[in-house]
Amino acid sequence: MDTDSQDAATPAATPAALAGIWRRWAAFLIDWVILSLGGFIAGLVLFDVFVAMGVWTRVMGFAIATTYFGIFDSGWGGASSPGKKVLGIRVVDNGGRVIGMPRAFLRAALICAPLILNSFYAVRQGDYAHLAVNGLFGGWMVGSLYMLAFNRGTRQGLHDLATRTFVIRGRATRLGLSGYRFWRPHLMIVLGIFALLLPVALAGLPIFLHFAPGSMMRAEKVPVGPVEVVNAKLSWKLRKGGAGGKPECRAALVYLTGPGIDDASLARKVAMALVARSPCQVVTNLSVRMQYGYDMGFSSGTAYRDYLIDEADMTAAP
Repeated sequence: MDTDSQDAATPAATPAALAGIWRRWAAFLIDWVILSLGGFIAGLVLFDVFVAMGVWTRVMGFAIATTYFGIFDSGWGGASSPGKKVLGIRVVDNGGRVIGMPRAFLRAALICAPLILNSFYAVRQGDYAHLAVNGLFGGWMVGSLYMLAFNRGTRQGLHDLATRTFVIRGRATRLGLSGYRFWRPHLMIVLGIFALLLPVALAGLPIFLHFAPGSMMRAEKVPVGPVEVVNAKLSWKLRKGGAGGKPECRAALVYLTGPGIDDASLARKVAMALVARSPCQVVTNLSVRMQYGYDMGFSSGTAYRDYLIDEADMTAAP
């Protein structure tokens, strides 16, 4: 038997082609657009329902996104979400096999949690438990981005390492994936990222990446119920020509839970409180937008009403 000719006829196992970072990001963007469009359509029909759910709308969005990636990236869904199918990539384990649904759901949750659940509530100063959670989520997100960008050995993010998965082009075998080696000092760098961002978050500086496009419409139907101002902020600009004095107050944005959006006196009261605590002054008038809505983490909807308050009314007693 001619063993040399047999060896020559047997092709050498070639390493599986790992998906490049641009393919993975492009695939994720396509999937995010699909989720956003679905949320936009649902919001047109169920706007009031989503608003009434409050922060639970974000929890629902997390469940939807996790289910989306969990099903499609599992073997049951073909190991590829729609975005991954477009880019020709798929999720496998370290043996080149498609993964089961439990592992796919865990992987999806680790991807979606820092993007959807982080900073979905208003954290008050001194609320160190929630600030710490923000820092941990932020560290996980930044660490994952670092791993995807610089982990050239295996191209795994933190969610891939935690679930022992790879994202590849085409198919793979155990022999094909066995040649890749992870550079362990990456983990020390990620720990350094956590150590840096946690005190930053505890200092009150939020760390999150949030992208939830959606609809914005003028409020026609006024919600009823107790009035609650969730947040408010004021913008200003420097005087033209470098004139001295205080900057000019430009506009106020007031976030409500819904009720109170048609209350002009509330708009004036909140605006006066903002101006009193700011370094700017109202020159002629101040634009105030009162708005409320929902946020699913990947899609949002907002209803608003605008008010224009004269400078004379800002100085009068409320």
